[in-house]
Amino acid sequence: MRIISDENIPDTVNYRDVIGELRGQFLTVAEGKSKILHRKRVTSMSGTLDVMGAISEEDKIGVVKSYFYGKNIDFLVSLFSTETSEILLAITGKKFTRIRTAAATGLATDILSRKDSRLLACIGAGFQSIEQIRAISQVRSIEEVIISDLNTSKMESLKSTVEKEMGIDAALKGKVDSDFLNADIIITATTSKTPVISDQFIGNETYINSIGSYLPEMKEIETQSICKSRIIAVDSLEETENSVGEMIDSISSGCVSKEHINEFTDLVTGKIKIRENTERATAFFKSIGVGIEDLAVAKMIYDGRLA
Repeated sequence: MRIISDENIPDTVNYRDVIGELRGQFLTVAEGKSKILHRKRVTSMSGTLDVMGAISEEDKIGVVKSYFYGKNIDFLVSLFSTETSEILLAITGKKFTRIRTAAATGLATDILSRKDSRLLACIGAGFQSIEQIRAISQVRSIEEVIISDLNTSKMESLKSTVEKEMGIDAALKGKVDSDFLNADIIITATTSKTPVISDQFIGNETYINSIGSYLPEMKEIETQSICKSRIIAVDSLEETENSVGEMIDSISSGCVSKEHINEFTDLVTGKIKIRENTERATAFFKSIGVGIEDLAVAKMIYDGRLA
């Protein structure tokens, strides 16, 4: 068994390769060749314990991921052989999850956003944000990034990394305002319990990735913004419909029917469900994460292909 921690994982990766692996793994789910163990959650007074996983019959491997979100958060991912039951890899730390989450965003963005997208807006400058920007900038020719966060030092640090590493101009906004109307793509990477962007600041053709909130009491996007979207997508409906504030409120309001929500299996097979008679041409993607995404990235690490 190999043990992998943050220092063993590259600071920058080729997201096109990771996204390609992710696309392939979701296709195997659609074909019935892989199975997902949906998140099991136990809540305590100190936080929440989450466990999820997946098995690939084709690759003869499985993965289990567990973490506890309390005062802080850390992750443990175990990759094992379904032929020998041997644990092949044990992966700890946050970097793996940042890459896996960003790859899912990159895959959704590649399928759902406009090909000519140039302006990216990122709300939240925490540990997920830089990987989100890296992934999206590898599938779209991003020329400018708007960064918004309540923490000025985090914004400045993210701006510096974006400009130095990617050569992309970055502007800082302490508050979300009308400048966001010009954004082609918006990322929300926060754990906010109230929406972080007003519907009035979302353009008619803006594509939205909501990747931060993951509990019923969290909500990054207003219900009306989701209700107006032409395409609504999630990694997994079973994961999100009862677990995420945005989806709970949108479905319970009656403006969104579960029959019109796309999962990744719909996106990668091209069977995208489009809602008619909506007010905008926007697409909205809500990611909470599923085990097959962890399996895809863990497999790449095991094979020595994450670079």
